[in-house]
Amino acid sequence: MFKIALLGRDISYSMSPRVHAVISESSGVSYKFDMFDVKYDELTATANYLLDNYDGFFVTRPYKQNIKRLLTQDGGSINVVRSRDKAVFDTDGLGFISALDRNFSGWRETVANVLVLGAGGASRSVCTALSAVGKKIYILDRTIMNAARLVSEYKNGSVALFSNQEVELAVNCTSVGMSGEDILKSLCVLPDFKYAFDLIYSCDTPFLRRARAGGAETSSGTDMLIYQAIEGIKLITGSSFDTETVFESVKEGL
Repeated sequence: MFKIALLGRDISYSMSPRVHAVISESSGVSYKFDMFDVKYDELTATANYLLDNYDGFFVTRPYKQNIKRLLTQDGGSINVVRSRDKAVFDTDGLGFISALDRNFSGWRETVANVLVLGAGGASRSVCTALSAVGKKIYILDRTIMNAARLVSEYKNGSVALFSNQEVELAVNCTSVGMSGEDILKSLCVLPDFKYAFDLIYSCDTPFLRRARAGGAETSSGTDMLIYQAIEGIKLITGSSFDTETVFESVKEGL
């Protein structure tokens, strides 16, 4: 039996244990899944413990960039670590694009410009995935320096600062909304887009409700969570199984 974990901070809300229980059952890959909710000063010791005692682990906020630097000395963001060779992966981008394809039919043809809210690790994954499929991305963050730093990482010009450009898709990559906050109101953005995607999956956020009231098609991050988890299990365990079959089982089991 494989041993796999989730490493993060304040993650008691996470649906990951339920998701992974169904993935294990429906994929035929037997593994034990544990949660490690640690403070920053415990991060390095916990990561080393997981490398020594687990086959691999998932990383969630706020440690995706910290773990990448710890293991590779490089910048950027990751969400999956395979212990045997200390390999790091980002399956969030693949999960995000898969969720868009599933929920927004035709988005690849109708979306040219995307507004990404936030400039953290999740935003990097989303920007990289959108840039790879030819979209122009605009970043808006409460801290302009964070947004500018993220923009500077994309030398091909696919990412720029948001200054009220017209966009068809808006993506909330922050945790703003989990406690009822309205990120569009706080950042003074009108919900005049065709699609809205929130990486938050634990509730129907004010961001999604406002976008829906403005006529947008909306989706929470649940499907992204499932897709990235399935891909991560394949990478950690080396297993091969049909993604969509397992995805459907997880959706039915939640």
